[in-house]
Parts: sequence; structure tokens; C-alpha cells
Amino acid sequence: MIKPTIVLMVLILVGFLVGIITYSVSPYLFSFLIQVNYLVLRGDYLSLITSIFVTNSFTDFIFNFFSMGVIYYLFGSKAGKLEYVVFLLSGLVGNILTLIFFPPYVASAGASGGIFGVLAYYILDDMLEFNRFDWNGLALLIIVFVLSDIIPGVNYVAHIGGIVGGVILAVGRKKLLGDTQGK
Repeated sequence: MIKPTIVLMVLILVGFLVGIITYSVSPYLFSFLIQVNYLVLRGDYLSLITSIFVTNSFTDFIFNFFSMGVIYYLFGSKAGKLEYVVFLLSGLVGNILTLIFFPPYVASAGASGGIFGVLAYYILDDMLEFNRFDWNGLALLIIVFVLSDIIPGVNYVAHIGGIVGGVILAVGRKKLLGDTQGK
């Protein structure tokens, strides 16, 4: 069975290829695959999901792809298929916050909101599982957040939204399913 983190890495690669091809063929069509707040406010709700994967930025792709690789190295897809849910819902929360806090003509694309959600989920899930606060995990999350957000053009609101999504899902899983059920 292929691990969810590896599948997400492949989807990030496919989203980059789709972004490059679509942008080179039709920048107009590309604008409907990424999140352009103006278009979402006029009914392009599907882009709230497609923009989680689609990007035409090599820098965005490479950081996202390798970030998922590091998450796999650290946590080994231990959440199982729940990792897909965490990734998608965290990315969606990040995109909705982007819609709320940024002006209409802002465009946003890439998987980093979902990635921050997965990282936050695993860090908090470990804390809840072992019933202890983990300063190392929190420091890792803060360092990654700060380092990623000093790059110009990075959507820090989507990163915050992803973290919020990951935290909510980790706490919700703990409350609903108990210590280790549902993994």
C-alpha cells in the first residue's frame, strides 16, 4: 500500500505539471485553477480546492514537495488515510482565510496551507498521544513558519489557516475517537 504522504507528494508534482502546462497554453484558464479571490467571490468555488495543488512556481513546488518528504521522514504517514483529510481541510481553511483577509485581486496557489496543517496535526497529535507538551515540536513548527514566510510573495495567511486546521483536526480526533482509534 502506498503511504498517503507519498501520494500527496505525487499530487503536488502533478499539480505543478498541470500548472506549468495550463499557464503556457492559457493563462486565462490557469487563473481558474488557482485561487483568485475576485473569481471565487463570483462563484469559482472549485478553485478553493484546485489551488491547493496547482501552481506554476518551481520554487513553490520544490519547497512543498520536499516539505512533504521531511514530514514523511519524521512521521511516516502514521495517520493513514486521515492524512488526506487533514491536508485537504487544512488547505481549504487556509484558502478561506486568504479569501477573507486579502483583497479581491490577490492570487494564491500551492499546497503549503495543507502541508502546514499536516505538520501541525502530527505535532499536536504526538503531544496529545503522550499527554505532554513538546517544545521541540512547537519550535519546529515556528521555525518552519518563520523561514517560509520571509520569502517574498508567500501566503502567510494560508499557512496560519493550515496550522489552525491541523490543530482543530488533531484535537477533534482525540475528542471523538480517543487515544489511538481511527489512525
